[in-house]
Amino acid sequence: MTAASRLTWVAVTMLTLSACTSDRAPRGGEPERQLAVATMAGDAARVAQLLKSGANPNKVVVVNGDSQSPWFLALYQLRPRKPETVAIVLSMLKSGANPNDVWGTGGGSQPRESAWTRFWSTGARQSGFGNDPPIHLAMMHPVPEVIQALVAAGFNPRYGGLALEQAVEQQDSAIVSTLVEAGVDVNSLATAITPLVAAIEARNVELMTYLEAHGARENP
Repeated sequence: MTAASRLTWVAVTMLTLSACTSDRAPRGGEPERQLAVATMAGDAARVAQLLKSGANPNKVVVVNGDSQSPWFLALYQLRPRKPETVAIVLSMLKSGANPNDVWGTGGGSQPRESAWTRFWSTGARQSGFGNDPPIHLAMMHPVPEVIQALVAAGFNPRYGGLALEQAVEQQDSAIVSTLVEAGVDVNSLATAITPLVAAIEARNVELMTYLEAHGARENP
């Protein structure tokens, strides 16, 4: 399967996952609004202060016309080379951010759009409010420390198939081992190929050997 075909498959899957009704979303108030503002500003110290005072990162507030949880915003703007964004994500996980569920609006008030939003976009911003596993957002700009923190916070490995394939394709051995050790199925079919096939396509012998040692097969 070509990379373009896999992108199509992933886009459809992620849009389906996020097509959830909004009545299940936990609603927040002024503390969460302030937490969202501090998160978007990249103010890690203020975020830590608000979390300590009881602001809930999982609750949804309206931000610039879009429904967002501070947890979604933190993951959405995560960048490996911006330590303040990493610190915010880690602070939220320590303060009870859900490692398996995050509510937000794709393509919302942040400057970047997710891969599936860009894929379907016709030029104008497209929004879709719903929930998704945080690992999907974290893998857009992956940071090994964040993936490890998600696992430590109670990440459910059944959500990790797509992330494992992405980590293999990016040849990030640290994230691959973190996910495999966390119990993610090495023979998952999050897309049309297995993680081992992804390693073979990447011609990464180290990852091929590692995956095979953990039971991976080309055709499960």
